[in-house]
Amino acid sequence: MKFWAVSLALVPLIVNAACGGRKQATTGNGTLSGNWQISLTGQTNPTPLIFTGFMLQSNNSVSGNLILGPTPSSTPCTGVSPITGTVVNSVPMNVSLTINEFAQEISLQGTLSPLAGQFSYQTGNCAPSTGTGTWSAVQVQPLTGNFNGTFTSTATKAVLAVTGTLTQGPNTGGSTASISGTMQETSANFCPYIGQATVSGMISGTTVLLDLYGANGELITQLGQLGQLNNGACAGSAACVLVTPDANSVTGGYTFPSISSACPADAGTLQFTFSN
Repeated sequence: MKFWAVSLALVPLIVNAACGGRKQATTGNGTLSGNWQISLTGQTNPTPLIFTGFMLQSNNSVSGNLILGPTPSSTPCTGVSPITGTVVNSVPMNVSLTINEFAQEISLQGTLSPLAGQFSYQTGNCAPSTGTGTWSAVQVQPLTGNFNGTFTSTATKAVLAVTGTLTQGPNTGGSTASISGTMQETSANFCPYIGQATVSGMISGTTVLLDLYGANGELITQLGQLGQLNNGACAGSAACVLVTPDANSVTGGYTFPSISSACPADAGTLQFTFSN
């Protein structure tokens, strides 16, 4: 199987901001409810495949939806697929998950702590042959809180400083969670590309997509994209923006369109640091 054709995203974790801190609430009551980044390494392919997304656990039952993103090999198996499974009460706790990739099942068997184990699949729509390997997962904490940030121009090295707040939305069982918030400039040594902006976006695993809107409601710029970790290190038409698993830092690239002859289009790197 072109198992690298599978890109797994599991269902998000609910988070509400309170005084800039992180307060977590989920519609599932289990350990697996939340945002995960899962790595699959095949026995015949040493390059890990990174799957991003969210799961919900209610009692011993697990459900969710997965993002199947672009991969180095061209396949028809991109889109969103469901994930289901169970947590078995044993010592150690065991986990059995199944990804239904367009009528082809990928089986993940393993332990709860750490969340890791063996995977396997049979020949099917996305697999010319059977395959096996190992998998492991890291939980991504909710992206909620106050932050200070910088946009650093590649061309001029000028720095635009910002401050803001982001809040991650509820775990609804979809393949992403919503992100909302505000951002405002705090420096005067760079062109006023942002001013005061409203933020609207999504998160899946460590990949983040943020749209910035000005006071007039028009789109200023789009930062990042979802589910691109298997596509040449977030290659694509937009810059990659990633959050660390502890949700304390966001890094990536940006582009700003021209706003005047004195402030032409600009591109560079961004970094946001969150306060707990």
